[in-house]
Amino acid sequence: MQAETKSHRILRFILYLSNSYPKSREECCEFLGIKDSAFFNYCNVLRDTGFDLVQEEGKYRIEYPDDGHAVLRNILHFSDEENYLLVKVIDALDTDSASSARLRHKLVSFLNRDRAVEEYLVREKKEKALKLIEAVRNRKQALLRNYSSGNSQTVSDRLVEPFRFCDDFNLVWAFDTGLKENRQFKTSRIAEVVVTSLPWEHQRLHKSKDTDIFRNTGNLDKEVIIEMDLRARNLLIEEYPLSEKYLEEKPQHRFILKAHVAKYEGPGRFCMGLPEDTEVKGDEGFGGYLKEKMIPKRHGVAT
Repeated sequence: MQAETKSHRILRFILYLSNSYPKSREECCEFLGIKDSAFFNYCNVLRDTGFDLVQEEGKYRIEYPDDGHAVLRNILHFSDEENYLLVKVIDALDTDSASSARLRHKLVSFLNRDRAVEEYLVREKKEKALKLIEAVRNRKQALLRNYSSGNSQTVSDRLVEPFRFCDDFNLVWAFDTGLKENRQFKTSRIAEVVVTSLPWEHQRLHKSKDTDIFRNTGNLDKEVIIEMDLRARNLLIEEYPLSEKYLEEKPQHRFILKAHVAKYEGPGRFCMGLPEDTEVKGDEGFGGYLKEKMIPKRHGVAT
């Protein structure tokens, strides 16, 4: 399995510092899994390739000088999975570091203000997404009219402070001013977006949660260990490309997936769909979850 490359970490670093709130050196090092010395080297790389890296009160962020560049972090919001695939392509084309740097610079500069956004968004979500982008850019609160919540099974208006987009603008992270917490909202469940004149009041509390390799959001406090055959391995990578980073090959074309996840549902559905090709090795919580779902022992739940 190929180790994470420096170019991959640089791309993740750019996106991490493009979020709506600044990050400390410690947060950056923990996010990228690097030491202090590497952090300062990465900062120099960003400055050398044209990024306006700002440091204030021990916090770092990337400033975008005009609206055209501000759209960048919304259009080029790559998930970890997308970053991984993108960098694999870059590395395959050319391993020269100067070429990689030029390509990263092009990713920053090719957009053309809001026209790029309008051409990128599909018609049915364009109006709502553009209003949310306006709220993010101007740091305004937005009213989500008639939002249909899958969790509470209710339809209500939500006054929020949107600050980050995911999944091609299908999802938006926002601080819910009523619940006083950060929530993820689906664009398709919003009837209408109204940008208000009210400024953000809770910017320091803006924080999105992690997304695991099965695209579930939350605290990555659960570990799953799954042994699988070649067929299951191939299907896993095809559906969840980021999982390749967490696979270890064993003799006789066997593979072990060991990863932290936010929920058991994602890996659970995978194992239930391939009971003859997978065997759960851990953890106890995951094994218990599958037993509750009535997975027979002969179909891959180790005891």
